[in-house]
Amino acid sequence: MNVPFPRRAETFLFRFLEENPRIAEDREFTTRLAVTFPALYRVFFRLYAAHEDAFTWFEKLLLMLWDKRLARDDRLREIDRDRVDRGSWYRDGDLLGMQLYADRFAGTLRGIESELDYFDDLGVNALHLMPLLRTPEDHNDGGYAVSDYGAVQESLGTMDDLHALSETMHRRGMVLVLDYVLNHTSDEHPWARQALAGDTTKQDYYFMFVDRVIPDMYESAMPEVFPETAPGNFTWRAEIDRWVMTVFHAYQWDLNYSNPRVFLEMAAILLDLANRGVDILRLDAVPYLWKRIGTSSQNLPEAHLLVQLLNGCARVSTPGVAFIAEAIVQPREIARYFGEGGAAGRECELAYNASLMVLLWDAIATRRTELLRRGLRELPQPPRDSAWLNYVRCHDDIGLGYDEEHLREQGWDPGMHRDFIVRYFTGEYPGSPARGARFMYNPKNGDARISGTAASLAGVETALLTDDPDLLTRAVDRHIALHGIVLSLDGIPVIYAGDELGLCNDYSFRDEPHLAGDNRWMHRPRITPEERLGRTRNGTVAHRVFGRLRSLIEVRRATPALRSNSVPEVIVTENPHLLAYLRVGPDGRSVLVVVNFDEHAHLVSNDLLEQAGFGQGGEDLAHNTTYGAGPFTLGPCHFVWLNHQ
Repeated sequence: MNVPFPRRAETFLFRFLEENPRIAEDREFTTRLAVTFPALYRVFFRLYAAHEDAFTWFEKLLLMLWDKRLARDDRLREIDRDRVDRGSWYRDGDLLGMQLYADRFAGTLRGIESELDYFDDLGVNALHLMPLLRTPEDHNDGGYAVSDYGAVQESLGTMDDLHALSETMHRRGMVLVLDYVLNHTSDEHPWARQALAGDTTKQDYYFMFVDRVIPDMYESAMPEVFPETAPGNFTWRAEIDRWVMTVFHAYQWDLNYSNPRVFLEMAAILLDLANRGVDILRLDAVPYLWKRIGTSSQNLPEAHLLVQLLNGCARVSTPGVAFIAEAIVQPREIARYFGEGGAAGRECELAYNASLMVLLWDAIATRRTELLRRGLRELPQPPRDSAWLNYVRCHDDIGLGYDEEHLREQGWDPGMHRDFIVRYFTGEYPGSPARGARFMYNPKNGDARISGTAASLAGVETALLTDDPDLLTRAVDRHIALHGIVLSLDGIPVIYAGDELGLCNDYSFRDEPHLAGDNRWMHRPRITPEERLGRTRNGTVAHRVFGRLRSLIEVRRATPALRSNSVPEVIVTENPHLLAYLRVGPDGRSVLVVVNFDEHAHLVSNDLLEQAGFGQGGEDLAHNTTYGAGPFTLGPCHFVWLNHQ
């Protein structure tokens, strides 16, 4: 079958509406459908035109979109209308996120609801709750092996609790963010269980083969995601005498999106989550969605088409919802998940600026900013309706995914540099105050990633253990300076839960058998009420960190240049320890950000200030101080947000 022409699409839509008069009467729905229909039609048939029943599946997709529209309550429909009228509502500079585990913060979803004042106190108005859909007790990859998309983990509550949380958050002007694990299911999901029982329809939901011929063809070009703990991309299941594709872990079965039935199932689940009041869905592992023999099966064109199709479905049924692309690849590759060409802004509205985290910590270890400057200069500009998510730390490890050519241009050997960074943040390098740990060490090539909270990596843990107040001051300054960068860039800042209190590594995971093998749990601490109360007690690390971050968040929201979508203009400086950039607001007024990554004070030169238009000095908004004309000294691990007086 050839991909149908646009005229055929128009004919199909008219016929569909004639045969479904109740749908045609819903002007709001049909208007959105008509606007989105050409893209829906084109993308669907690019993916599934080869199926002889493709038109039947496409009609089923449209009927499903109508069903999910009917299931959307009046409150959410009103939010949809407001956000459609406002346009890219997530780009107005007001959103500030926090990523957290509900159980490790407040025990249950109702517990989170009871703690909303805490987030409001800091200035957070978007909560990203880490995976909370039902998973097996063991073999769950921290929530990324879903066994039931229609239920919340029993220990957290119920779907009704999730809906109630979203209602309360919406009344307070807050946004709920949730993970959608769509590349794979748990092998305990009903589809997988039915496949194991011999159901051939459900076996077609996955990639299953009776021998190694086809798996070996895939494996010839597919890299291993977890070579140490889960080598290979296929697992033998003796129950059915089949090899099953398991790119991540043996218990996570990759879904076969070349089957249109799978797409309809997963699109329906996505819209169900939106109808529970989820505002933003983080699409997990999007580069892996489409598999093709002879390729790495990552970042294929069809993966982008799948995301475009999901986005189109949401625009028709739940238009107030936005997507985040979880794609930990080079910035130029990540940016493709915003959409390109005619699809710009029509895949994921938001994406993680993953390289920023690596470059920030690199600058801490090396005390040099050349790589960070280049990363900011060369970061692709998102389409008009899209934005980056910027963060210092997250739930995952820090992977050292550098552009090796950039390292060589600094005169650094890539392998030796990665080894230095790992040794620095594990505290093995002489003089390093960091206390992180190697994650996923590969003895074949020496590669490793880094686990640890921001505070422990910045030196807070070492300072507390050695009872060194000067070291503690320097460590807290490092911690705040990193967040000062994230809070002064365009896009949406995201704080990882615990970092607002300066929490150190939590080693209790070693005593829990199902967690002990994964040291990433050291930076997924349990945040007790007592620790949260620490922010109110003078002299504590929590008080120092929380108060300073809250102040910076208030300044960001009150300063048009900092909350604007303008691209940072990196200022050229010969001092390798300083990072400097300008943010310009819609009124033309600018803020100059300067950060000293060294352990010694440095002069902010008159040349730098003149370049930025601040030769006559300015007010440091971050610290409520004033600088007169001419150069000034910036202390170790200090920064300024200079505003014209």
